[in-house]
Amino acid sequence: MKKITLMLVIVFFFIVGNAYASNFIEAGKEVEVKDYAPKMFIYQSLHVWMTHDMSEYYHKKYNAKKSVGWEGPNPDKIRIWIKEIKPGSVDRTHTHTVRVSLPYEKVIIDDKKEIKAADTFIYAINANLLSLCPESGKSEKEIKLINSYHKVRP
Repeated sequence: MKKITLMLVIVFFFIVGNAYASNFIEAGKEVEVKDYAPKMFIYQSLHVWMTHDMSEYYHKKYNAKKSVGWEGPNPDKIRIWIKEIKPGSVDRTHTHTVRVSLPYEKVIIDDKKEIKAADTFIYAINANLLSLCPESGKSEKEIKLINSYHKVRP
């Protein structure tokens, strides 16, 4: 009996530990936002965070001493996908994940080096608070960078 109880306790802590190890559990199907107005609304709502995250990445990756500038992306080439986070998961602050793909025609580093690049950002967001402007005090509690990918294009 003690062995069974011990095994159940170990299994319980293993399950609970794994649940807390991940910030959220995605549910449902990831859907691409194709309509122009909602796509641009999401893009503009996340723009401040993406600009900050891109700038930080490019400064580190390319040892930018002064500046990093972007030309683009063309709004028609921006791609956005959204996926719901399972209600009742460990992270109750975020409601969705959003994946944004940004193909830049030109990234200018320190006013000298020019590259073509594509960046993808994945954020956990609280969709109920997405319409608040950045100056409203939104923070990692509502918008959290989960992952990003960078690719130099030919």
